[in-house]
Amino acid sequence: MNSKWSYALMASVCLVATKTSDVHAVTESNAELKVKPMICMVKSIGQICEMTIAIQWQTATAQDVCLYQDKQQLKCWQGTHQAKAKLNISLEQDMTFSLKNARMETLASQKVKVNAALSRKYRRKLKSDWSFF
Repeated sequence: MNSKWSYALMASVCLVATKTSDVHAVTESNAELKVKPMICMVKSIGQICEMTIAIQWQTATAQDVCLYQDKQQLKCWQGTHQAKAKLNISLEQDMTFSLKNARMETLASQKVKVNAALSRKYRRKLKSDWSFF
């Protein structure tokens, strides 16, 4: 196979791999967790983000599970294999939400990011540092 065709094949495999990925977390335990929205916008870095998130999860078998925000327990369900809920949360920084069983094993997790509208980190300068005039 010539390099032109191998490059095209590799590019299409990469494109298909990125397009088929989804926004929810699936782990080896066949559990699925969706947290929406996945991004919380604040005016500037350091502000607390308060929002309502929609949680949806499912497991292969019915079991007792709890949802955690980092190490804080938010909500629990007994003897079920799927559920939906809406929760009010507060975030200061990026946070991972985890679905754990009664033995505290993580079944699935999802990260929620905090982005600032006025982030200095990504601002570009409008004027260069040097000039002839």
